[in-house]
Parts: sequence; structure tokens; C-alpha cells
Amino acid sequence: MAIHSFLKAERGDPDWQFTPDQYFGKEFQMVDANSIELRPKTNDLMVLRQTPTDKKLLAKHLSIRIKEEAELDLFIINEADSKLQQIFLYDIYVHEGGKLNLGLFAKDGKLNKHILQIFLEDEASVATFGLLSNHVKGDTEVIVKIIHKNPGTVSNQLFLGLAGEQSQTVFQGMVGIEEGSEGSEANVSSINLITDSNARCFSKPEIYGNCANTVSHLNSSTETMSPEKIYYLQTRGLTHQKARTVITSSFKNQVFNLIPYNNLKEEIQQMYAD
Repeated sequence: MAIHSFLKAERGDPDWQFTPDQYFGKEFQMVDANSIELRPKTNDLMVLRQTPTDKKLLAKHLSIRIKEEAELDLFIINEADSKLQQIFLYDIYVHEGGKLNLGLFAKDGKLNKHILQIFLEDEASVATFGLLSNHVKGDTEVIVKIIHKNPGTVSNQLFLGLAGEQSQTVFQGMVGIEEGSEGSEANVSSINLITDSNARCFSKPEIYGNCANTVSHLNSSTETMSPEKIYYLQTRGLTHQKARTVITSSFKNQVFNLIPYNNLKEEIQQMYAD
């Protein structure tokens, strides 16, 4: 793999030290760049269904501008086969009083990587959540960098990692609260479930504060498919496979239940169906 964010993190060189333009033309070929702008005081729902097919290591870049007091619900749905290597770069600005609700659901791929850089201005807020999984002996990664630049900004992150045999997931979530961001709040949560042998889930949540009168919270946990939980469900009449399904379904529902659109929720649940 040309890019491997966890190895960078081990060297003290995580992805969030870089801006999207620093990747272009270096470790992979840039093939697509688009921009979206949401006008002031408007609301919108956008669903991006990314289905890459090219076997080369490619990158796609999306620039998003959410103008003053606008609100965007953005859902990114991405499933890749075991041979695909692609990186998706998102450069997002949320202007004064704007809101972004972003759900990111990435499944499988040899290297399936999503890098988000989000800037928040006065009274802006962002809520990001999603599920990254891999069961095809590959690497699914989500890297989020959120910068609070002004007062009264709010950011919340909740990402789940689900790794099967000989596969891995990586979540890096960094928040920077800059000077002059009084009254801001930042929360980062990462929850992982390892379902098979030789699987790995890595998390690196961090919050850097350079401003007083702010609130922040970090949470990270990783569990394996517990034999005790499976046994307990078996004593209630479930087969071994059904017990595993119940455990993974309960885990995934932590983010599925955050999707407010029923049709979209059903589509995403079907993509992750066992």
C-alpha cells in the first residue's frame, strides 16, 4: 500500500498534519475534483454513492462550502471490492451559523480511505458519524480533522470500526480548538469490534485546545467477539452463527439508529448485512 495512515501515526506523522492539496500528484493519481456550495439559509439532503471500479490507486477530491445559516445532511455510501485502492478527500468549510450532519459508511476494499478536513466558523456545528468495516483482507480508514476557528462552535464525532479475519480498520479523529474559540465544544468517540482472528482495529482520537472556556470529551474502546456473550445467547436458544449476528447487529445499530431517513437507513443496513 502506498499510503498507510496507521504506520504514519506510529511514526508520529499522522494524516491530519497534511492538507488535501499536499497529497495531489505525490503518492497517487488525482482523477476527479468537484465542488458543492449550499447557499445561505437553505436546507438540503445529499447522498453520495461512491462505487469505484478502477484497480489503480486513485484519488477523488470534493470541496464543500456550507454558507451562513445553511444546513446540509450529507451521507457518503462507499463499498469496494477486495482489489480496489482509492482515497477520497473532503475539504469542508461551514460558515457562520451553518450546520453539517455527515454520515460516512465505508465497507471493504484493499485500501479504502476517506480523509476529511472541516473548518468551523462562528456558531457553526458539525456532527459526523459512521461505520467503517473490512472483511476482505484489506484496510478501511477514516481520518477526520476538525478545526474550531471561532466562538460557539460545536463538533461531535462517533465512528465504529468492524474488522473481520486478516482485515483492519483505522480511525484517526483530531480536533483543534484554536485561540478565540470560547464557548466551543468538541466530542470524539471511537468504538471497535473485532469479529475474527488476525483482525485489527486502530483508533487515535485527539483534541488539542488552545482556548479557555471550552468543553471536550474523548472516548475510545475496542472489543472482540466475546465467547461469553455468544454462550449466553446460545443458552437462550440461538445457534452460534445467529448469536454472532445478534452481537454484530447490535453493534452496528449504534450508528444506524442515527440515520433519520428510513429509506436511506434500509439501504445502508442492507450494504452491511451479514
